[in-house]
Amino acid sequence: LEINPIRAALDDLEARTDVLRGIFDYAEKKERLTEVELELADADVWNNPERAQSLGRERAALQAVVETIETLDAGIGDARELIELAAEEDDTETVTTIEQDVEIGRAS
Repeated sequence: LEINPIRAALDDLEARTDVLRGIFDYAEKKERLTEVELELADADVWNNPERAQSLGRERAALQAVVETIETLDAGIGDARELIELAAEEDDTETVTTIEQDVEIGRAS
């Protein structure tokens, strides 16, 4: 089975994810998300409903960025592992499925 083009496509997706990580300040947003969640866990924050509501909105926006990038990372990692296993087992059906999924990801 020829899986090098799929590996190259996964490398491309990983590079794109790294670019997104930079564009969206992933590290900063992940750190801020932790801070916001700690603030929301403090019972005193609910004494100020406006502040609590503001933190809730901020958390939702931060989660959208952080979870999207983490989902992309996990999907790429899973695809890498699965493609290697499928190649070892000479499983053309799984290789074809992964190839299609990777192409969909690259088109997005």
